[in-house]
Amino acid sequence: MARGRRAACMLMLAGVLGGGATAQGEPLNVYVGQGQMPFADGVAKRAGLFGELMHELCVRTAQQCVFRSVPWRRVLSEAEGDPRGIVLNLGRTPEREAGFVWLLDVLPTPYVLASLDRPFDTLSDALQAGPVAVMAGTPRADEIKRIRTGDQRVVEVTDPQQAAQLLHSGRVVAWYEIDLRALYLWREMDAEPPLVFGKPLSGTRSHIAGSLKLEGAQTLSEQMTAAFADMRSDGSWQRILTSYLGLDRSRALLSDGW
Repeated sequence: MARGRRAACMLMLAGVLGGGATAQGEPLNVYVGQGQMPFADGVAKRAGLFGELMHELCVRTAQQCVFRSVPWRRVLSEAEGDPRGIVLNLGRTPEREAGFVWLLDVLPTPYVLASLDRPFDTLSDALQAGPVAVMAGTPRADEIKRIRTGDQRVVEVTDPQQAAQLLHSGRVVAWYEIDLRALYLWREMDAEPPLVFGKPLSGTRSHIAGSLKLEGAQTLSEQMTAAFADMRSDGSWQRILTSYLGLDRSRALLSDGW
């Protein structure tokens, strides 16, 4: 399936705890933005950190879940009006705070400027050096466009892999992205030289979030929180982290309480 396809693809997961329990209520509609690896991607071969986590949570909380893969720009608008809508890998920013129910806090997500020749610690420094790539439709895209001046260029992409390719080819001097995503995609491309990171410019926490209309949101959040705690205790969450990020990075995340 092509990443750019506009039709949503759906995958039904009849996630029934213990195999004999009855799933609770109507299915949850889990909206997955395309091109969001290593966190989630409905059209990639692997489901991503959040995708695999959500599959497991559906099983452990006895929920039926329908996974809907849609372009990232449509994820929020479609989920917002859905009384059974869930969004994977949503950063909890001030702009989004009042627009969603925040069901489960999963990972810290520092935003950095990735480059090849030298580190950039500020957006202004990077823009002065040349074009900067950023994911379209995100708060960080709005942030960098606000501060650009004159003929400084911001290159907006619809898939993070496009930004990685732009940096690799030298068409941009920096890439404004979550550190884990940049590292993952660079490794998947088997690209050289290694990425150079400046100091974190900002940070948020990536959540599993729900529509404000989500029915039974508080109960669902409590169930997911308990199931996630069990996954951390039994090692299943670390196994997921390690499969995408490697042992060292997964240990570093878990050592910080995640």
